[in-house]
Amino acid sequence: MKFVILIKGEDKWAELSPAQMQEGLQKYQAFAARLREEGRYVDAEGLDAKIVSIGSDGVVTDGPFAETKELVGGYYVFTAADWEEATAIAKDCPALQYGGAIELRAQMSY
Repeated sequence: MKFVILIKGEDKWAELSPAQMQEGLQKYQAFAARLREEGRYVDAEGLDAKIVSIGSDGVVTDGPFAETKELVGGYYVFTAADWEEATAIAKDCPALQYGGAIELRAQMSY
């Protein structure tokens, strides 16, 4: 099964020095490297904070703007046998060390 970790919040990130931010980025890279080594890695990216909404009427607007705790800052897509295994993997996501929260979802195939 494929699973997606959505990284939210990370309130403590803004308080970090440049050196601490670099250390944090290395933790994220190490997490991705571990997924690759285990043959689980599918995709991962950071996301820009800008949100553009397109309504059902086709109108394009900037926003709505999410609160920091709701902002999705990135994601990892990986494989796991089941929810239990995926949850164990997700608990190692570095976002939890920086005041963030993670949302774990199973990816649906069509």
